[in-house]
Amino acid sequence: MNLVFLNSFEKQGEDKSVTSAQVSISEQGGEWSVDWHEMGGDLNPTRICWYTGSNWSEMMQQFRSQLQAKRSEGFRAMVEATGEYSFLAGGKTRTLQMLQYYSELNSREELFQELRKWRNEQAAKESKSPFIIASNRMLRMLSAFVPRTVEELRMVPGFGEYKTGLYAEPIMRLTAVVERDTLFPLDWVADRIDPAGFEDWLRQQWDLRARSEAERREARLRLLEAAAEGLELAAVQQRLSLPSRELLSRIEELDKEGYDMEPLIDSALRGVPQAEREQAWQAFGEAGDRFLKPIVTRLYGAEHELSGAQLERTYEWLRLLRLRYRRAVAAGGASGAQAQAAGAAGTAGVAAGKAPLGSLTAEQSA
Repeated sequence: MNLVFLNSFEKQGEDKSVTSAQVSISEQGGEWSVDWHEMGGDLNPTRICWYTGSNWSEMMQQFRSQLQAKRSEGFRAMVEATGEYSFLAGGKTRTLQMLQYYSELNSREELFQELRKWRNEQAAKESKSPFIIASNRMLRMLSAFVPRTVEELRMVPGFGEYKTGLYAEPIMRLTAVVERDTLFPLDWVADRIDPAGFEDWLRQQWDLRARSEAERREARLRLLEAAAEGLELAAVQQRLSLPSRELLSRIEELDKEGYDMEPLIDSALRGVPQAEREQAWQAFGEAGDRFLKPIVTRLYGAEHELSGAQLERTYEWLRLLRLRYRRAVAAGGASGAQAQAAGAAGTAGVAAGKAPLGSLTAEQSA
């Protein structure tokens, strides 16, 4: 059992008596346990289990709500500076979060916007998502710490040897002309930040994460319900108000987990000529299914004129056909002309082990 968090509390009664308690969070084999130990009149602690299970988000929700209830009863933390969220930032994670916290307070907005513009233009050139190049938080840290050499850039979290080799030169051009009043390495940051402010920031990060996870669970359930209703992909996208790329990512996640996404896949592929689907299926077998750009090249040639919405649509249906192809490979049926035609046409059937779309009870209770 790994003890992750421990804090002591006291409550003073009207008769000046003091009741002591401890709250702990422990983990073993992926199972979380939150316990409240309160000393009784006989000095024997009474254990109350607030949570046990594997869901981190639910564990934190119970921890927070139960602790707030105890605070309302008059219990006060003995080590308030540690705070109930500090255990989320231990070791390297704590260092990273301190750098992020500092950079949010001290970033240079003009430099940040210039870095953001460069990042978006570079992503467009490479046909990548901007956040694959660098996240906004990485850019915030660059604008706060202003690295001017390759060695300094590597000290900024997220910029390892690979990304530094690719992007050091354009980043250095932007940071070289900006004045700074701090130095590298960044071990001074821990002494510069306000502990109470950092604790509040951690609490805000938890709130954002909890809200995001709740919204994601809701969207996941709505996606399963939409698929069970037999809606077409365009209608699902409209109902969930998701960008097409995000919607496809969630379909891929659910398919990987064993849910039957075939109705959605089938509806999306109906508008693609059968010959193109068969050619793509064959290309997956010959070139592999990891990257889609080689498949597009095989289908339409290296000098294809696909662009804009047309190219985006092509990548969309290829991603969905790839799901069907991978299921066929896993089932041992991706080879052969008959299997190729059946898989590309969508007549191969649902792979064994797929969870039925109508079975939403388990998903709702998860």
